[in-house]
Amino acid sequence: MIPRSSLLSILVLALAQLTQIRAADIPKNFVVAKDSTSPNGRYAVLVPVCDDSSSDANLPADRLYNLRSGKVLGELVGNPGCNRAVNYIEVMPSRWSADNSLLLWFVGGKWFPWAYVVTRVENGKLLWQVDLLKSAQEAILARTKAAAPERYAAAVKANAGSGSAYPEGFTVDVKAELPLKLPLKVHAVLTSNPKMIEDPDMPNLDSSLEAVVDKDGKFTVTSFRLEKENAYNGDAWQQLAQ
Repeated sequence: MIPRSSLLSILVLALAQLTQIRAADIPKNFVVAKDSTSPNGRYAVLVPVCDDSSSDANLPADRLYNLRSGKVLGELVGNPGCNRAVNYIEVMPSRWSADNSLLLWFVGGKWFPWAYVVTRVENGKLLWQVDLLKSAQEAILARTKAAAPERYAAAVKANAGSGSAYPEGFTVDVKAELPLKLPLKVHAVLTSNPKMIEDPDMPNLDSSLEAVVDKDGKFTVTSFRLEKENAYNGDAWQQLAQ
């Protein structure tokens, strides 16, 4: 019979070797993102290592990683984050479902998410992923334009040059309901005037949208409405990060 102390030594050695294998398998210039590991310790997200010369324009995609097998399950859609804050872009703590099957990958920006993606994992495979930020933006923009075409066009003109983070010049914020579960409920709000500037040349146009993501990763809008007053809450994503 092998002494207990010897069995413990063998176990420690095996775990150390496994850790070395996993570290060797991590792609060069990537690290495991802080607070991204699943509750069972099996999955995590790899983010690129950034230095002072890095910018959000040249970052490679973040990657979902199997810590046990040492394999990349796939690249995450949406704008990437990295191992440090760059130009207001910062990786926020990941949200996992209790059964380790759903991940809400969240990279914060200055005012709203830089990336906001939900993924589903099963049996060590990435089944699907949905770019919640892009899906919600496209859905609410299209419906707002159809519901108020003249005010929409005026707002686009007034907000021209706002930057790529503001689709059509609008501010759109998105958040998913927690704790994570399917169907996943998603909320989005849009405004043309987030600072509520009192200016006759600044059209006020606000709308809100509800949607769900089902078990197959299908994003479906369940309701939409134009708002009479400003519905935008600029720190909504910060509340999610707490």
